Amino acid sequence: MRNRLLLAAGLAAASLLVLAGCGAGGSGGGGDTPGASGGGSGSGLVTCLAGTWKLDGQNNADQMQAYFTDHGTPVTSTTVDGDVTLTVTGANMTYTSAITYTMTASLSDGLDMVIAQNQAGTSSGRWSATESSVVYSNWSDGITITNSVSIGGQNADMPLAIPASGDDGVPMTTTCNGDTLTTHPDASPFTSVWTRVG
Repeated sequence: MRNRLLLAAGLAAASLLVLAGCGAGGSGGGGDTPGASGGGSGSGLVTCLAGTWKLDGQNNADQMQAYFTDHGTPVTSTTVDGDVTLTVTGANMTYTSAITYTMTASLSDGLDMVIAQNQAGTSSGRWSATESSVVYSNWSDGITITNSVSIGGQNADMPLAIPASGDDGVPMTTTCNGDTLTTHPDASPFTSVWTRVG
């Protein structure tokens, strides 16, 4: 049972890496180009980022499953329900999450372990850009994480706090081309893909 709980905790904690960056930003930091100024080396990125973006959640789920299986964790399926949006207006950025990732792992004794992680709430703050990355400042984190685990029909909740990103925020390598945005937090193995919706 202890090994099962450790596996469940590892899966739940690793999935938080999807949140690293704008979902769990720090309170300091700053790049070369303030979001509102449109000048400097990051001006093209600043102009492109303005608007509202929707996360491709299933793409993240597929990356998580590949990551876990590549590292020896027996995840057999990872699905997603709900949406995440990112709204950029001037120097302000708002991340709104109402999404649940559900991961199923096949245990050695033939039982399935199902972990559902809900990420809900809104985080917001200011941002700045360099030529190819975004850093956050004065970030207010309002995301709540709820984990539930089921093993062989036995259910349990697993509280898990979002790790602080530190006083300097979490820089993200960012590309923006027309209606497609990608973000890759330095602390994460995952790249998020976003589509412009406004």
